[in-house]
Amino acid sequence: MRVIFALPTLVVCLFSVTAMGADDAATLLKVIQSTETSDVDRANAFEKIGGIAGEDAVEPLVSFLGDKTWSHYARFALQKMEGEYVTKALLKSLDALQGDLKLGVIGTIGRRRDAIAVAPLAKLLARADAGVADSAAVALGWIGTTDATAVLTEAFGAEKDPKRKESLASALLLVGQRLAKAGNTQAAIGVFDLLRDAGLPKPYRIGATQNAILARGALGVDLMVEQLKSSDPDCFQMGLAVSSVLPGERATKGLTDSLEAEPSPNRQVLLILAMKDRGDKTALRAVLAKIKSDSQVVRLAAVDAIGRLGNDSSVPILLSVAKGANTEAVLGALTALQGANVNAALMKAAEPPHTSVVAVRTLGRRRAKEAAELLFQLSATDSSTVSQEAIVALGMTVPQDRFLDLLALLKTAKSASRKAALQKAIHAAVFRSTQPDSCAEALGAMIPSSSGTDREFLFEQVRIAGGTRAVALMRELATGSDEALQDAATKTLGRWLSADAAPVLLQVAQGDGKFANRALGGYIRIFSQFELPETERVAMATKALKVARRTSERRAAIDAMTRFPCVGTFQLALEQLDVPGSEATAAKAVLTIGRTVLDLDPERGKAGLKRLIEANISKSVTDSAKKLLQ
Repeated sequence: MRVIFALPTLVVCLFSVTAMGADDAATLLKVIQSTETSDVDRANAFEKIGGIAGEDAVEPLVSFLGDKTWSHYARFALQKMEGEYVTKALLKSLDALQGDLKLGVIGTIGRRRDAIAVAPLAKLLARADAGVADSAAVALGWIGTTDATAVLTEAFGAEKDPKRKESLASALLLVGQRLAKAGNTQAAIGVFDLLRDAGLPKPYRIGATQNAILARGALGVDLMVEQLKSSDPDCFQMGLAVSSVLPGERATKGLTDSLEAEPSPNRQVLLILAMKDRGDKTALRAVLAKIKSDSQVVRLAAVDAIGRLGNDSSVPILLSVAKGANTEAVLGALTALQGANVNAALMKAAEPPHTSVVAVRTLGRRRAKEAAELLFQLSATDSSTVSQEAIVALGMTVPQDRFLDLLALLKTAKSASRKAALQKAIHAAVFRSTQPDSCAEALGAMIPSSSGTDREFLFEQVRIAGGTRAVALMRELATGSDEALQDAATKTLGRWLSADAAPVLLQVAQGDGKFANRALGGYIRIFSQFELPETERVAMATKALKVARRTSERRAAIDAMTRFPCVGTFQLALEQLDVPGSEATAAKAVLTIGRTVLDLDPERGKAGLKRLIEANISKSVTDSAKKLLQ
């Protein structure tokens, strides 16, 4: 009996698999029509058939249009098929459909954009059923031909019902957009202008006006300016929106003229931002005129826009207003300025005796390497403010071949503020350096003669630099004879930013020095936290367990292994079950890692958990292990 019931199921499954893998329309049609086909397979067949079916599939697909479950799928397939016969079949099906199913088919007819549907759809515009009439209007909008435009325009002019008129207006907006997209600009403008003057609610008028401006292109400037002068905030916002995409200098002039005539500070700000968005530098003069406006928000907007529209000639003007609340905005604008001569203009403004602190700061933000020599000169000036800013800027501009000169300044720093500025600059230079070995070499040379917080700073910068030379330097200091340097080096290695510190830490941990325990902790941190190949992690964990002299060290290594559960760490944890002092930690690790190993290697996982149960380290662990085995 089992075979008797299984065979039909097998046949259906094989049939479905074959059908889904086929690109044969006839096979897909059989899947769709079969009463034994699953919903998933039928849906997939509908999705595929539209792109490959011929005329013989139209009637079978149309037969599903009245099915609430499959009507959408059938419409989707028919929509993709080419040929007038498909449109005719869809139109014919309308007489037999009602409600949402009918509206859906009308929508599909529209999406097909077949001109033969215009006349039948036109008849539906007069239907008493508002849903049918509205759907027909939208469908005609999608078709978007001149005939469809004429039908909708006539119906719009004759319609008295406000709701129906709004529906027709939506369809005409769609028609106008399709005409404009097809290059029939004048017809599109005619549609939009009709809607603008038809006394429709504001959203329709604004939509029509926006499209009318865009359809006119450069010739739409006057209409755009009309919106920018409007007291209606929605019209004003629409004017701003189109101003960002309308082409030509006339559009820019329309904005600048509007700015000059606009009394409202808030609207002035929006007009200035629109000029910035356009990026047309012919607007620069109008924006510069607002840089000393009585309104703070207008001044800030003007400064911001100059950063996009200005050039080197804008540098003195921006610096002239770099005071108080304007300072940060001016810095942002100066940093954003484009042009080959901007840095030269800033350097001129930074030269003594009338050095602009803002210019110095901007040179740093712009990473102006050509200003390095000037900044070194300014770092020695009597003005502490200028000197401090020059030093900070050097951190962002100093080239690698002047790094030693920057370090030399640290040796001669007498005040705490100057030293802090130099440390900030050195840190920035190290962080952005592409030659870490050179940085580490220079920093390392200063370490033996340093002390206190200065030494701590140098070690930290070596850590940030990283690289082969930095690791070699740490090895030299951590294994040397100077205990203070050993202390600092092992602390630094414990916070290292890459796994290449591991061999040095292991070397120190294997010795009998004062900092062996600290080094082993750093070594354990590396294999537990850094992304490493599994085999390498297991090998490092094995070495850590061999080196560990104290129970606390062994426990730390075992606990770290639970962060990367695998067969290797499972075996290591099992081996620690018999080590005095490590039993409880090892038992928890075996249980934790075992959950993963049961999936990776079931036999080895079961054997290990049985061993854990036999060890009976604690009742809770033993009970948990038994549950896992069940």
